[in-house]
Amino acid sequence: MIRVFGCVLFSFLFFLSLILISSENSVIYLRNVDSTTLEPGKSEELYSSEVIANIFEGLVRFKKGTYEIEPCLATRWESKNNHKEWLFYLRRGVRFHNNKPFDSSSVVATFKKRLGKEKSGLKRLWFFFPYIDHVEAIDKFVIKISLKESYAPLLSALTDTTALIVAPESYQKNGFFKPIGTGPYKFESWEKGKTLIIEKNPDYWDGNAAISRVIFKVMRSAATKTWQIRNGNADILRINSAAEFEEFLGRREIKIITALSHDVHYLAFNTQKYPLSRIEVRRAFAHLINKKGLVKHIFQKAAVPAVTPIPPTLFGFNKHITDYEYDIAKSKELIKKVGLKSGVTLSLYFPQKNMGLQKIANIITTNAKYVNIRVKKMPLPFKELVKRCDNGEHDMMLLGWVGPPDPDFFLYPLFTMTVGNKNRPLYDNKQLTEILETAKVTLHRTKRLQYYWRAQEIIHEDIPWIPLFHQKSILAYRKNLKNLIINPNDHIIFKYLIK
Repeated sequence: MIRVFGCVLFSFLFFLSLILISSENSVIYLRNVDSTTLEPGKSEELYSSEVIANIFEGLVRFKKGTYEIEPCLATRWESKNNHKEWLFYLRRGVRFHNNKPFDSSSVVATFKKRLGKEKSGLKRLWFFFPYIDHVEAIDKFVIKISLKESYAPLLSALTDTTALIVAPESYQKNGFFKPIGTGPYKFESWEKGKTLIIEKNPDYWDGNAAISRVIFKVMRSAATKTWQIRNGNADILRINSAAEFEEFLGRREIKIITALSHDVHYLAFNTQKYPLSRIEVRRAFAHLINKKGLVKHIFQKAAVPAVTPIPPTLFGFNKHITDYEYDIAKSKELIKKVGLKSGVTLSLYFPQKNMGLQKIANIITTNAKYVNIRVKKMPLPFKELVKRCDNGEHDMMLLGWVGPPDPDFFLYPLFTMTVGNKNRPLYDNKQLTEILETAKVTLHRTKRLQYYWRAQEIIHEDIPWIPLFHQKSILAYRKNLKNLIINPNDHIIFKYLIK
């Protein structure tokens, strides 16, 4: 009896605290998973980057509600020498959250950290960093980025969280990182695994945000999250299942916003390990997966089947590729050709507590039995999963990828062996690498498109991994909220939000 009363009292006090917080012109945003880092150069997943994107800013950003690049910390830019030299003219009068002035030294220090040119810097090659020769301050408010060669998606790359500008004082003793940016919100507190809070920056250069605080609340119970939104104890929920979506449809107090995310979720094969080194085995798996049925069963309207790694709304998507049909007989024939009659056991790694990928792992495990393949499911925490797969311990893995809206970011980091890339299938195709390297430096749009079409054809033929689905970014939110904006990098930009 005492235990029951204690639990009820705790729940009452918890929800009362949320109501009090919400009444302070704050919003409570419910999420399944906590962030892993607030350091822009280290962010690898949405739950970190969506917070980072509201604390830090880059030289450029997406214009509200569009794919158009507009000035941010740089007011204008120009390129020279066949687009190998870029001058960015910086905004004056901007201050970091610690009241230190923003100028060219801040930008140069940030980029040097990412380039690994300082002893204390990050040895991280990512997106466009391998193409940078050096970054220098021309004067206090002008910087020059010198590239080793032309790089077509430079401006899109500069919108990514890896290119956001950090105050030099963020890097403290013993490797501790304190998130200090120039953005509309500044870091307030973080109780890891529970609550992360950002508060309005009253000195923001581009006009103050209307919402005073954003509380990112981790809550894994779908039923509890739904109850809180419906009863006004929380304001925003990122929908991750068809059941959640159906729960909110038709409710007058709730609005739903939907956009196709720039993401892809996939089943990757370790192409360096037998039998997955054999294309016949990889193709057998392609015929074992009914993508349309899988998406309808698990996600319903919350996702669309993927044919190539590039989302269909992006420039570069090859609409001429026909997906592999679901055909168990063909799968059996391919396995027989390899000589795996006695069967084999393969490991399948995926992020734990991700219910969608858990269900897909179950379907793959069941269907693999048709061809006498036993699948050992390996759910792991995200950091451990990435570490073990980067070491090549996996046979197969399920994971997702989000990138800026340019085809380069969906192909080059995922399918080439360049140091620092995220090539989880350990796939090494010299022809593909050459095509993607050429596409990066091709400024002519039509020629660039042709390179990306051919690259997708090679990937489709070799099957280093199977694109499964593109998830829709679906948010349920209280109807009293206005101007809920999701940018092309799938981040909610809270500075526009009104309550």
